[in-house]
This record gives sequence, structure tokens and C-alpha cells, in this order.
Amino acid sequence: MKGIKWALLVGFVGMVGLVGMAWAQTQVKVGVILPLSGVSAVSGKAALNGIQLAADEVNAAGKVRLELVVVDDGTDPAKAVPAFTKLMTVDRVDIVIGGLASSVAFALLGPVKQYGPLFLCIGAASSVVEQAFEGYPLFFHYHPWDYHNVAAALQFFQYLNQAHGAKKVAVLYEDGPFGSAGIGVYRQQLERLGYQVQAEPYKAGSGQFTPILTRFRAFAPDILYWIGYDVDALPIATQTRQVGLRPKLIYGAPPSWPIGFEKNPLSQDVAGMTAWLPTVSNAESRRFVQAYRNKYGEVTEEYMAPMGYTIVKSLALAAERAGSADKNRIAEALSALKMSTPFGTLSFKPSDTGKTRYQGFGPEIWFQFQYIQGTRRPVFPKDKASVPLRYPGEYYLR
Repeated sequence: MKGIKWALLVGFVGMVGLVGMAWAQTQVKVGVILPLSGVSAVSGKAALNGIQLAADEVNAAGKVRLELVVVDDGTDPAKAVPAFTKLMTVDRVDIVIGGLASSVAFALLGPVKQYGPLFLCIGAASSVVEQAFEGYPLFFHYHPWDYHNVAAALQFFQYLNQAHGAKKVAVLYEDGPFGSAGIGVYRQQLERLGYQVQAEPYKAGSGQFTPILTRFRAFAPDILYWIGYDVDALPIATQTRQVGLRPKLIYGAPPSWPIGFEKNPLSQDVAGMTAWLPTVSNAESRRFVQAYRNKYGEVTEEYMAPMGYTIVKSLALAAERAGSADKNRIAEALSALKMSTPFGTLSFKPSDTGKTRYQGFGPEIWFQFQYIQGTRRPVFPKDKASVPLRYPGEYYLR
């Protein structure tokens, strides 16, 4: 009888201990709104993988419990607004991760201000979005702004001008906020570097570039620079050759590149800019790569995966330090955060324009790569390069 009582007592104490742990654990419900379809789907799915990986790690550690509610914005403002409204009214979340595409983030401005969540913005590089969210107190922008992107790209173009004699740039840009917001300033900056510039817009996802590329052929650019989304990469590479345009470098700036693009011979020597590759050598990057491989059985080259991972890790650490799921207390802890990430050190400060109070990464995370023999290889700046830039590219020689 005594043995039974002792067993019951031990069991009761153990149950109380587990309940105490559950009470001590901070429970946080998080809305995630990403483009899992549409022109930004590659980036959105990569981001979701990183978010889920980080959430699994956080939940396994036991100090914070994250519940994710995921919706698809379709890379479409018309779909994004009702999806976001569902997160607010049906799922009743106070914290949202999203805003990958600039057009979507801009469309969410009204609902965000209406419902007042802590908004952790994963993308939305357009300064149009920065202007729109100026003054919103719970807006944390992790991704560099477009002027950060331009600063990093201009360093590369200055190098091409001085080291390789590049003189002409043809710029092909999508007509939404992502591609067109800063094109006027960008053109001026290129001209100050000594370039002749011809720039034309196109409709994102249309796949029809032949008329513009034909006009560019008469301009005879050294560099064809396109600003758009992953769905445009292969049509541009294909139609450039079809019209007889022969640039010495094809350079793209999409948020992500199409899956399998590296396996297509047309990708050879195409260059671009990224914030991360699995070859980045810092300790957090190596740990992320191993964890990603263990969970998904592969290694990604999409920087939105570690970006999503970083956002969730920072959120969890802020919730742990706040000891609360309250959005305002988490925001306060997040604003003072300093942590190591696959991109380097993350901390928040006002943006260069002062319009964003909590800006995460800047131009320092960007570097240039080139597709060489089926993989992306860093080529600029020199301290991050693993191989020399191939200029002129092989597509020019054919």
C-alpha cells in the first residue's frame, strides 16, 4: 500500500512539474503571410522552410513555444489583404512575419495600421514601402532597402567600369514598386560612374522581352541589367540570344532565382547579387546549412531561407527576454537585440533616411556571384570572392 501511495505521489509531483514548465513557457502565436504561389513563390517557399526550421528548434529548446499560422499571399495584393485580415480577425494573431514582395507589403499598409500587429518584414525592398510605413511603431524591417541594394550594385559596376572598361548599361526593370521605385536615381548614379544608360520597364511575369531587347541591340550595351522576379530569368537569357543581343555580362537582381536555373546551359556566366550562399563561412551560417540539410535533405542557395530563419530566432529570443507574448514588450526587447546570424550580426537602428525606426541589415550583407559550371560562385568584392569574375561571359563568345 505504501508503495502505491509513493508511486502516486511521485506521479503527482512529476505532473505538477510538467504543468509548471508549461506555465513558465512563453506561448506565442505568429501569423506568417508569404508568396507560396505567384511570381515570388520560390522566395516564399524558401522563407517558409527557414521559418519552420527555426520554429522547430525554438520549440525543442522549450523556453518559448511558437504556433505558426501560415497563409499564402499569392504575390498578389488582391489576395494578400483578405489573407492578412483572416490572420487578424479569425486566427487573432498579434505578430506577423511577411511582406516579402514590395507590392504586397504596400497593399498591407492599411490593414496593418488598422489592426496594429508587430510586423516583422522579411523583404519589401522598395523605398516606397519605407515611406508608407514611416511612423508605424511596430514595423521591423530586416531586409536591406533598395538604396542599400543600389549602393552594393554600384560598387560592382564601378569595378566593371574601371577594371574591365564597361561603358554602356541597358536596364530592364519590372514596372511594379520593386523594379521601378528608384530607377531614376539609379540611372543618375550609373551616369555619374561614366556609363551610358538605356532603361525600359516591362510587365512582371509577362515573359515577353523581345521588342525591348531588340531595341537594346541597337544600343549595344556592355552589360544587360534586369531587375525583376525569378520567372523572368530564363526568358530573358533565352530571348537575349534570340534577338542577337551580345552583352559582355548579363546581370540580374531578382529576390530569388528559378529552381533548376543553374542546370540550364543558358545560366552559364549570368551574374547577380545575393545576401547569402551556403558557402558563407561564419559559424551561424555553417550551423544553419547543416540543420537545413538534416531537416529537408538538401541545401538551399536562396537567401530568403536564412532570412526567415533569422526572423524567427530573433523573435523567440526577444519573447524569452521579455518573458511575455505581449507584442509591445516583445518589440521593446527586439529593438535592443544584438545576435549572430547566417548574415553576420543583427541589430536594429534607424534606416539611412530615418523613416524606418527599426532597420536590420544594410548593404554590407550583399555580394556578387556568377553562375559557373552549374553553381553560384562569389566573384565580388574580392574579400568574398571564391573565383575570378568571367568577363566577358561565355554567352558573349558564342
